[in-house]
Order: sequence, then C-alpha cells, then structure tokens
Amino acid sequence: MINFKAFCHAHFNSLGRALLRVYKGLEGNMDAANMKTHPEVYLSVVSFFSIITISIPIAFFFVFPIFFPNLLNMPTGFFNPFYLLAFSPLLILLAGLLFPKLLASSRVSRLKVEIPYASMYLSVMASGGLSPYRSLLRIKTVNLLPKLSDEIKRIQSLVLSSGLDPVSAMEKAAKVIGLTEYKELLLGYASTLRTGGDVLHYLYSQTEAMFREMAAKIKAMGENMAILMEAYTIVGILGSLGLYMIFVVSFAFPDMGMTIPPEMFLLFAFVILPIISVAFMYMADRLQINYPVSYWKNYLVFAAMLPLGLLLITQVVLSFFSQNFLIFPFLQNFIILLRTGSGLMDGSEPAIGLAFSLIVISIPIAIVDYSYSKKEGGILQGVTRFLRDLVETRKTGLSPERCIQALSKRDYGKFSNHLKTMSSGLSWGLSLRKIFDDFSNKVKNWLSQVNMYLLIDSIEIGGGAEESLETLATFSESAGAMEKERKSVLLPLLIVPYMGAFLLTATTIMFLQFFTNMTAAGGASIPYVSLCRLLLPPLVFHSYMVGIVTGKTVSGRISSGFKHGIFLALTAIVGIWLTSNLSLFGIFGG
Repeated sequence: MINFKAFCHAHFNSLGRALLRVYKGLEGNMDAANMKTHPEVYLSVVSFFSIITISIPIAFFFVFPIFFPNLLNMPTGFFNPFYLLAFSPLLILLAGLLFPKLLASSRVSRLKVEIPYASMYLSVMASGGLSPYRSLLRIKTVNLLPKLSDEIKRIQSLVLSSGLDPVSAMEKAAKVIGLTEYKELLLGYASTLRTGGDVLHYLYSQTEAMFREMAAKIKAMGENMAILMEAYTIVGILGSLGLYMIFVVSFAFPDMGMTIPPEMFLLFAFVILPIISVAFMYMADRLQINYPVSYWKNYLVFAAMLPLGLLLITQVVLSFFSQNFLIFPFLQNFIILLRTGSGLMDGSEPAIGLAFSLIVISIPIAIVDYSYSKKEGGILQGVTRFLRDLVETRKTGLSPERCIQALSKRDYGKFSNHLKTMSSGLSWGLSLRKIFDDFSNKVKNWLSQVNMYLLIDSIEIGGGAEESLETLATFSESAGAMEKERKSVLLPLLIVPYMGAFLLTATTIMFLQFFTNMTAAGGASIPYVSLCRLLLPPLVFHSYMVGIVTGKTVSGRISSGFKHGIFLALTAIVGIWLTSNLSLFGIFGG
C-alpha cells in the first residue's frame, strides 16, 4: 500500500516548498509541537486537502443544480451558505498552517503545569543521592508527567543520535520550547552542573520559586475567570436578551416589516448560542491550570443517559408541536399535569418538558461527579497530612516501611482505607511499586498520585531519607494550599450565572406579556400560547448551557457543570412561574 504522506509529497511537493518559503516559522512550531514529520511533507499534505476541497463548491455550483434545480432559486448574497463554500479551500489551508502553532501552544500550556512538579521530583531525587541525568531519565517513565516525559525522550535522543553530552542536550532542548520556566529550569540546571555548584540547593530554590509563581498565577486566574464570566454574561445573557427582544417584536407584530422566520430563531437558540458557550468553555480551559491526568469515566454515565434523554425530548417537547412524535401519551399528560398543578402559563409545556428531560439525564452524572470530587478531595487532604506525619515519625529512626505501618492506625479521612491497604501490602511483602500501582488504579486525583509516586521513588532511591521526605512534605503542603486557594478564588463567580439566567427568563416573559396586554388594549391579538411554546424552550436550554459553562469555569471540570445545569434549568422554570403570575402581586393586570 502506498504511503499517504509519500504520495502527497511526490505530487504536491512544489506547493509544499512554496508554502514553506512563505511560512518560515513552521519548522520551529512543528519542533515545539513534537510533530515528527518534515515541514515540506506536512505542507504537501495540507496542499492536497486544500485542492481536494475545491471540488465541494464546484459540485454545489455546477453539478448539484442539475439534479436539484431548486438550488438555483436560493437567494443570492454573501451570507448564502453555498457561496460561503467557495472559501472552504482557503479555510482548510489556513487551518493546516495554524495547526502546528496551536498544537505547540497547547503542548506548552500543559508542560507549564508539569514543570514545578518535575522540579520537585528532581529535588527529592537529588536529596536521595541520585545523579541529575539519571533523575531526568526516570522522569521519562513517569506517566503522570506525559508532556515532560516526551521532552526527556527528546533530550535522550539528542544524546544518543548526535553524540552531545547530557548538559549540552538539555541546553539545546530548552531553546526549542518557548516556555520560560522550562528554559530556566534546564539551563540553570545545566549551568550549575558545568560550574560544579550545589545542584540540590539550586533545585530546591527553583522549585520554591515555581510554586510561589504558580500561587500568584492562581490568584491572577481568579481575576481572569471573573473577567471571562463577565464577558460571558454580556454575550450570553445580555446579548441574548437583546436578540430575544427583537424576536419577540418580530413574532408579535409580523406586519411591521421585520419578519424573522422561526427557523432563524431556532438556529440562533440551539446552534449559535451553544457554539458561543463552547467557545467560552474552551477559553476557560486555556486560562485555567489543568492537571495532566483527568478522570473521564464520569462522562460515560452521561453518554449512557443520552438515548433516554432523546426519547423524553420527543415525547414531552416535540409532541406539543406535532402529535406524530407521540408514542407514550402518559409522558405528555404528566407534563400537562405539572403545568396545571404548578400554575404555569399556557404554552409552557415544551419548556417544562425540556427542563424535565435535561434534569433526568443530568442527575446521574451530577451525583457521580459530586461523589468523585468529595472522595478525591478528601484523599488529597489525607495524603498531605500523612506526608507531614511521616516526616516526623521518620525522625524517630523507624524505617519508612515501619512508619507507614505505624501511621496506618491514624485517621486520615478518605485516605485511611488506602493507607491500611498499603500497610497490609508491606506486611505481605509486596513491592512498593506494586503498592503504588494498586493505589493509582483506585485513586484518580493527579496530585494524590504525584505525591505518592514521589514518596515511593524517594524510598526506593534514597531509602526515604529525612531530607527527601521533608522536601516532599513541604511541597505537597504548598500544592494543597494552592488547590484550596484556587477553589476559594473561583467560588464567588457562582452567583453571576444564576442571576443572569433568572433575569434573561423573567425579562423575556415580561416583555412578551407587555406586548400581549398592549395589543389586547388596542383590540388586536397575538398568538400568545404559540409564542410561549416557541420562545420558552430555548430559554431553558440556554440556562442549562450557562450552568455547564459555570461548572467548567469554577471547577475546571465540565462534569461539575451538570449540577449547575440542573439548578439553572429549574431557575428558568421558576422565573417563568414568577413572571407569569405577576398579576397575583398586582404588577400586571389580571
């Protein structure tokens, strides 16, 4: 079988060379992104896909109209989707040129999180007597630091392939990655080795500086997240509110010359707004400190609930627009009973059904995520306390293994059961590496895994020297304090989306009721129930999406957003109820 890259290079290498002459920074970006492809070959592949994409607009403009003549009757203009297809080859080309830079940027941001912990690892290993280069090589096998492991492999390949000494290889590798912390660590490390300085003191002071800088970044991250949440409120709440007002006026007064088709409103509500929410979640992800290992099995619960959610939407949402969707009438009757029992306005049944469907599919993952966060947070606190107690117990002269067995009788919260399992494993003669593997299979919190891995390695390499354990305990406490700081800084942001979702729903309903009362006073009428069925479900869905964005912004996990999605969907329903019953409070006439 002919290699695809070789085929592209053989037939499109002239375009690849031309693009390479124009985009001279591509090679550096590909090197920083660790893309193991020659730049000319990569650009040949990009050229191939760009040329192939030209066939799409050609087909729409010349081939498809032969079989589908109605395509020729579509309105002309720049915003016609078929005309936009003409730009698809250019978009593919730009995406191909930008991909290495984006990949390098993502890789650098992930590497930035790992650097302080790698420096901590080197400090612990150096205090245990391991040579600097061997410490680096051990990082290569650490799955908890995947990006840095790739960098160490790059350094080793430079040593083996080019004959450079390890110090020179570190200096060369550091200059490729555009990351200040990485350069300072490796270049300073190499300089200390060359001059015969105190490597342990350098690593310890560098690690302290990195953790102080990370703590400052966490405080700054709180400010950045607050700005991001404010921007999302402006775009997702206030901007949506303004557009909703336009849609309400258009639907209420179709004869005023500004008729907007319902399809455009649905496109805005169920496609454009979710895309905006996803974009803000991406920005929140880039601004936050994300640890290398994440727990993704929570989302399997949500995926398992999706078929049920889709079924419910057809029965309790779409069935109110067309009876052709109705298969289980008792579900529709249940929503009608909820509406009448709660005193909600006529036409709110699809909104109630959508809220019900979203809540049903979100409750399982919200429960799993809450259980996971409580358990893993408790384990991290227990590990931090255990390491400090281990240092003090080690000073009595007991071996590290005996210290672990002695401390297993103390209460460390969620970590206690794992510590007792470790103690039992030591009694049975299991290796420390086997004990850690069992621990990492049960505990998915990255900070807990890193701390226990460093403990195991410090015992294996340096016999659990007091200096090594003291270093580990100190930096573990720093990491735990930063995690608490991170949560406390971001927690106040929760109030913004709840107020925004309530105001969005309430203001839209009040605006709609205002036009209803005004037209009723003038002798005209508008299809109020139909408008409610059309306008209210998008409000519930958007409030739910605001909850997902909130969870990602505050906790760093999308799975944490489902509980906020549940509460915000309920907030939207409460807003609908309060606003629709304002006549009870004398605000609107009965």
